[in-house]
Amino acid sequence: MSDKLVSKNFHLSELTHSNTAVRLNIDNTPSELHIQHLEAACVNLWQPARDLLDKPMLISSGYRSPKVNKRVGGSATSAHSIGYAIDFTCPKFGSPRKVAEHLVRELNGRGIKFDQLILEFPETSSSWVHLGYKNGAGQQRGQVLTAKKQNGKTVYLSGLV
Repeated sequence: MSDKLVSKNFHLSELTHSNTAVRLNIDNTPSELHIQHLEAACVNLWQPARDLLDKPMLISSGYRSPKVNKRVGGSATSAHSIGYAIDFTCPKFGSPRKVAEHLVRELNGRGIKFDQLILEFPETSSSWVHLGYKNGAGQQRGQVLTAKKQNGKTVYLSGLV
């Protein structure tokens, strides 16, 4: 797989990166369909988000093969496993909460469609933002959620809380 430039600021290797795949030496090569999804999501959502932040986005998880998705405990319907989601931080912009607040305001204000923007575990030092372009059914629901641990389980709360 070549490391082609998908948009002004993103290479395919970034969009298929998985810290878990690297750590566990799991093949995380996407299919041609998944590459098409990654490219569409990048052009229509992730590059515009990058432009709005005007700072580098550090992707910790992009496309996830079924094996990688299982190892990270991802949902069977995860947008990561079809090439429609990334998890990232943007330290030069600010905290994941600040990034999420800015993107929600700007994406909605500019009519840029997305499926989910999730502020993941904001109470921890390893918080990140999940940004999904579409779900498995091709929907763009515009959901804004916060993931938190409650009694050892992950719960998703509506909005940025």
